[in-house]
Amino acid sequence: MRIAYMILAHDQPELFGRLVRAVHADNVSIYAHIDAKFDEAPFRAAVNGVPVEFVTDRIKVNWGGYSQVESMLKLLTLASRSARHDYLIFLSGRDYPLRPHRELVSLLSGAPTRSYMNFYALADGTDFVAKVRNYCYYDLYAKVPTRFLKRVANRLVKEISARLPDRKFVADMQPYRGSTSWCITGDIAEYIVGFVESPANSDYLRFFRSVSCCDEIFFQTIVLNSPYASTLNRFDIDGIKRPGEMKNENKASLHYIDWDPRREDPAILDERDLAAMQASGKYFARKFDAVRSAKVLDTLDSVRQRNNEPEHTDG
Repeated sequence: MRIAYMILAHDQPELFGRLVRAVHADNVSIYAHIDAKFDEAPFRAAVNGVPVEFVTDRIKVNWGGYSQVESMLKLLTLASRSARHDYLIFLSGRDYPLRPHRELVSLLSGAPTRSYMNFYALADGTDFVAKVRNYCYYDLYAKVPTRFLKRVANRLVKEISARLPDRKFVADMQPYRGSTSWCITGDIAEYIVGFVESPANSDYLRFFRSVSCCDEIFFQTIVLNSPYASTLNRFDIDGIKRPGEMKNENKASLHYIDWDPRREDPAILDERDLAAMQASGKYFARKFDAVRSAKVLDTLDSVRQRNNEPEHTDG
């Protein structure tokens, strides 16, 4: 079982290094994209000898913009062309594994064509459907010189877009949305790369350049409109529902995330979250902080070792 981890990071290089060492194992390849707005050197130093292939033509990533999709595609293309992988797992630099590597391998080996990606159809009455019906240009806003003017530009586009007719989505496709935390088969990864590189799908790429938080929609829509849709976890339950029947994404992925509105967005996990994480049955979690989450990260490492997780080496 060959697994590729694709890590998108921009801050906390020490946590990035800890994550790399935590997922490093036999038959595992690790690929990383570091936001081009930040110095890559501390991230390279933090891996402490663990083999990591870094994206060289980096993207300046802006939250919610198409640049996030571009950076993810850089990782997906690099991983797909570097080697043949059975599974490719996308992580942020603030993620961390909850369970031993051998348990993940057991899960994936038990259903070798199944992929894990949250999804729901964006249709009338669903949460965030306006994201594909209104215009948004987060990458352009990022170029405006001050925070105040960024807000003005965003507000102006929203007000104009709200007065325009709803945008028509790409012909013959149903949009889907879900978390960016996913685990897909090598076949699906190759399908996505081929879809993006095909000139026939240029309208699809052009449409998403003006979509808010398009990283949560771009990949789900390709997969759910592909021959691989039925291989997604929970597709037999949720994939047969009519568009609009599910108001928000299902929980088909391998990630634990706490969206409690009384905490951060999402919650920064610490020791009080340990029991919930362990009871969730999930294999990864986010969002962690190098300092605030240090104790719970230590505990997670200890738990994996007690469960006979082979000790990771720095080479």
